[in-house]
Amino acid sequence: MFAELEAQSSEEYDGTPGDPNVPHRTVWPWVSVFVDGSEEPARTFEINDRATSHLLYACGDEAEHVIRVVKLTENIKTGLALSGLCTDGSILSQPKTQDKKRIEFIGDSITCGFGLGTEEKDRFYYPQEENVWMAHGPTAARNLGMDWQMMCISGICLAPRKEIPMPVAMNMLYEYTDRPSQQMSELDADKWDFTMHSVDYVVINLGTNDSTAASFSDEPNKIEEQYGKDYIHFLKTVRKCNGAKTKIICAMGSMDYYFYDTMVNAVNAYKAETNDKNVYCFKYCRMSPADPVGACGHPSEVTQQKMAKELTAFIQKLEEITV
Repeated sequence: MFAELEAQSSEEYDGTPGDPNVPHRTVWPWVSVFVDGSEEPARTFEINDRATSHLLYACGDEAEHVIRVVKLTENIKTGLALSGLCTDGSILSQPKTQDKKRIEFIGDSITCGFGLGTEEKDRFYYPQEENVWMAHGPTAARNLGMDWQMMCISGICLAPRKEIPMPVAMNMLYEYTDRPSQQMSELDADKWDFTMHSVDYVVINLGTNDSTAASFSDEPNKIEEQYGKDYIHFLKTVRKCNGAKTKIICAMGSMDYYFYDTMVNAVNAYKAETNDKNVYCFKYCRMSPADPVGACGHPSEVTQQKMAKELTAFIQKLEEITV
């Protein structure tokens, strides 16, 4: 089977973004191909052309196979679209898979799996070292026998912070399909259809970059106070979009926890106001000095797997309560 793929690249700088005096590179998306439910990829490769055909899977037997293609790199840095499939067999309209519960992960670079493929903490972004499949969220979902979807961008804050040079924040994006790329194309942003893509759990891990903004501010207490207000408003948006039955896990870690207490207070205030009993707080393990460190000081694969183990256990307890 071959796939017709259309890729979008971006420029990465080994220093201040946009500085012509620092080295910069063109980066392209990476994908892995998984066959018949295997957790080990059959192929992992870079798509380094705007339109190209790639072999996904080849075999000599006449049998039914399920092929899953996972984009490993985040959309804000590298875009990818599937424009066609070519096979000498038949493509089934619906693979024979059992219905699974589904988890949505909302976050920043930690959720993306930024830099987990290296142990050079001072290294910048290289797409071959970002691997969402091995990040804590999808790993926990696989541990639980659940499917998953992601909404995460490196460097993003919960809400806009003037101290962080990001054109978007999560509270601007959550209700839409792909607002950043549509804005760049001067298209109206399409709303995401939550009724067609319902989830059983939403895991939010936002606050690390907001606390970084506070560290750059002359009034850090004001940013922390605003973060609490923004968190309550964002929780209301997530609840409105997903309905009353979805369990929302408000998490933080594993790089810093400066806004953790503020997040907990915001969740408690939200619950007191709305009587929403399906919202929980969760704290990931802190990065251990005994473990490797990924690019730009991010969690390595070792830490990501520890986070996955903790999140798996936490959700298993919630599943027991539900039963």
